[in-house]
Amino acid sequence: MAAGESLDDIARHAGVPVEDLAEINGLAPGERALPGRLIFVLDATAPRSSAATEQALAPDAPMPPTAMGTVTRFRWPLATVRIVIGSPFGTRDGKPHEGIDLPAPVGTPVFAAADGHVAYAGNGIRGYGNMVVIKHPGDLLTVYAHNSLLMVAQGQPVRAGDRIALVGQSGRATGPHLHFEVRTGQIPRNPMTFLPDVPRGST
Repeated sequence: MAAGESLDDIARHAGVPVEDLAEINGLAPGERALPGRLIFVLDATAPRSSAATEQALAPDAPMPPTAMGTVTRFRWPLATVRIVIGSPFGTRDGKPHEGIDLPAPVGTPVFAAADGHVAYAGNGIRGYGNMVVIKHPGDLLTVYAHNSLLMVAQGQPVRAGDRIALVGQSGRATGPHLHFEVRTGQIPRNPMTFLPDVPRGST
């Protein structure tokens, strides 16, 4: 979200109700979004919670106090973890890669990384395929993308370890895997700083 730009401006440009824009981004009615926050925008030409796009974000935004420290906040979203070294958090092929990729066979269960509620469940975010976004205390969000099947609905409460989806290859994905993101204030953070060590037996 650019400086001087409001949710009303984005909603008007996208041709969607500002209430829908606030809902998909976990904002309260009338709440102002600060510059640098990532805003998911629903496409007015597609069904509700269908096609979407992303606005630019500020890569150097400071980390909120709730995200600091060394305390592990989340569990791994897969029972067995294999991290693609070529797809870590950061920059890939000159473009931001806002999470980590965890390869797994299609149909592998995906688990909620922590308690929270489902802020979004659908295939309306461009490139992410079938995606779940869970909102957690402390303005934290976790994102689970490219799933083959979603097992939760928007607004549903979840507990850490609940099965929320099955791994797939939907959206822009070159192979079956889970794309996992952690955000604070909608700004992407390195998921590895929120996760425990890779489980024994994983690579």
